[in-house]
Amino acid sequence: MSPWKMLFPLILVLLLSAGAAEEWTEEEWTEGPIEGEAAVSGEISYAYVSEEGPASDSAPEALMSYDLEHNQPQTVYFGTEEMSFTSYRTMISGANTLWVADGGVWRQYTTCPLGGSVSLVATTPYAGPGELIEIYPRGSTDTKRYWFNTYSYLSFYGDTPGRHILLFVKDNLPSNAVIIDVGGGGYIPPSSGGLALITVTSGMLRGFDVVVDDTYRYRDVDDGSIDGTISFTVLGNMNHKIAVSKGGYRYIQTRYFVAGRSYTLRI
Repeated sequence: MSPWKMLFPLILVLLLSAGAAEEWTEEEWTEGPIEGEAAVSGEISYAYVSEEGPASDSAPEALMSYDLEHNQPQTVYFGTEEMSFTSYRTMISGANTLWVADGGVWRQYTTCPLGGSVSLVATTPYAGPGELIEIYPRGSTDTKRYWFNTYSYLSFYGDTPGRHILLFVKDNLPSNAVIIDVGGGGYIPPSSGGLALITVTSGMLRGFDVVVDDTYRYRDVDDGSIDGTISFTVLGNMNHKIAVSKGGYRYIQTRYFVAGRSYTLRI
């Protein structure tokens, strides 16, 4: 490797640090498709593991990779049966599984208020296309095609009261079913009214990561191209910690994001 290639990452970090040109701008967000958006819902998804997804326009939408290394559960519940995550991994090797991710616990049943959301994790032996199936309380079904990573993050939105059953099929093998009972509370339409749009962009830095609230991660490559721009949504009217990193470069700030507003961080 040439000396220039070895020194370039260090030079880039020094330029970014010395320039200290990080700048936030804010404007009203008119809801619509987000160009180059890495997220697929109001929940932020955690992406870290590098698993190449499809690149063509006709390919299924890629789910975000779940960072198991930093978010490994302590306990897994099969119904009322409890076991350690280590034992679970040994037992289900090679299977497609779907879980409700509730902090340090994975389970197959939960409740959700009307208008609320539930974090889900799908696991599969190999990355590839599959179908997520949701069965609604009155028996209708909704099938969406996605590109699954070995560990993928999904978000369920409780838009209809009653019992919802979710599972996915990949490589002609069904996962287990997850049951979510959606109950009382006021309906909250899934619109930009409760969300804020964040875009992180750089003219010099490529292939960087953005971590939100020390929990969820986006990658520059998640939209199919390494172009120095990442867009995603967060819950509005609250503080969020934003951390951008690439090699030795790191930018961290916690600030308040107003629902219905669009924020751009230029680095």
